[in-house]
Amino acid sequence: MDRQIATELMQEVLKLSAQLNVIIHKVQEISPESERKEFDKHMGPMMAACDEHLFRPILRHYPDLEPHW
Repeated sequence: MDRQIATELMQEVLKLSAQLNVIIHKVQEISPESERKEFDKHMGPMMAACDEHLFRPILRHYPDLEPHW
């Protein structure tokens, strides 16, 4: 993967992660609890997949692209 693609992809992955965080917070507003739990149980695996299959592979090639928050 060339650096330009990795940089652009990292920017998009960070946007995706931010959007998933917004969704996670919105899911917490769902009631009844049984419906919220149905949505909530999928959010962790989605975040983990984003980290494992997008974020970490980019950083293995270009560790300097890790965001400094």
